[in-house]
Amino acid sequence: MLDSVVESTPEELGSEWAGRSRYWLDAVEKHTPKRKRRERRADALILTGHGVSISVDKGTLIIADGNTHYPAERRTWRLFKGALENPPRIVLIDGGGNLTLEALDWLAEQSIPLLRLGWDGRLVSMIGADGYLFDRRKLAWQHETRSNEAKRVRFATPLIARKIEATLENLQHHLPPSKSREKAIETARRVRRDLRASPPSNVSQLLAVEGLVASGYFYAWRALVLKWKAETRHPIPDEWRLFFSRSALNTDKRVGNRRATHPINAMLNYAYGILEGHVRIGVFASGHDPAIGIMHDRISPDRHSFVFDLMEPLRPIVDRAVLKLVQEERFSGADFVLQADGVCRLNPELARRVTQSTEGQLFNFGLATS
Repeated sequence: MLDSVVESTPEELGSEWAGRSRYWLDAVEKHTPKRKRRERRADALILTGHGVSISVDKGTLIIADGNTHYPAERRTWRLFKGALENPPRIVLIDGGGNLTLEALDWLAEQSIPLLRLGWDGRLVSMIGADGYLFDRRKLAWQHETRSNEAKRVRFATPLIARKIEATLENLQHHLPPSKSREKAIETARRVRRDLRASPPSNVSQLLAVEGLVASGYFYAWRALVLKWKAETRHPIPDEWRLFFSRSALNTDKRVGNRRATHPINAMLNYAYGILEGHVRIGVFASGHDPAIGIMHDRISPDRHSFVFDLMEPLRPIVDRAVLKLVQEERFSGADFVLQADGVCRLNPELARRVTQSTEGQLFNFGLATS
């Protein structure tokens, strides 16, 4: 069964790929919030596919969406300076196309950041945001706090406490009943109580107790059952029917969860990519250095540790977007492409829907704008 979907391509998936692309595109349209006449647009403009174009014509920004299937009606937008219908940000998911220098200037003038996500949901680049230079006082605060263990703990403990509260919310109201869920709730409550009574003396201890809660939390996700359709035409690996681990199953080939081998992890990566973009914009705009983490160490130049610090309490918030999709939708093998190395990719229109759902969660939480 596994071999039957390895090396699959959109072309091989044929009409089912096009049908599922149209399904997810319709879902995006259905869930796009209606804007009142005097209300500023709060949701991002999400682009994907091949042939995306962003340019300037007569002082206006002209945007053409890409194509993900055939036949498809190409969508276009003309944005005017200062208009209420202008999006707070533009998110470009994978795909290809062109972007002019004049368009970059237009976006910078209107303070509309452009986020570029790779096919795996990771943030590739961000352009057009204001406040890119660092504030010297805030930079000094980061260095000072980072070098003092007591100050690190004072900074990090509230973030982890808020993450545990949001995790409890998910366990109690957004995950199906199971023995593992009840055990995870018990663990989270105990850790929350211990944090209040006796905070850890160092960040390593704090991360250890947070890891204990996270382990039980994601173990409770094993109660999720993905619903599938059209399996005769598009078979799926048996391990896709249930959720097993946040990490890739074939850990001998890769470490961690950055290259997802399961549909839920692939969707989570997209959701976290959107969250990372939101937080990074805020960090840049505030004048902090995203590379100087307080709680996290700098792992690599492209993984800004201060951004990951501030993401911690918000991760369970965006988890809800994926949990909602998993429990409400019936998926098809045509929604995903399994590569030769076992990495799972999303249909671009499904990626658009995951992105939109995540943006909605962040908007409800008060993070719709940078």
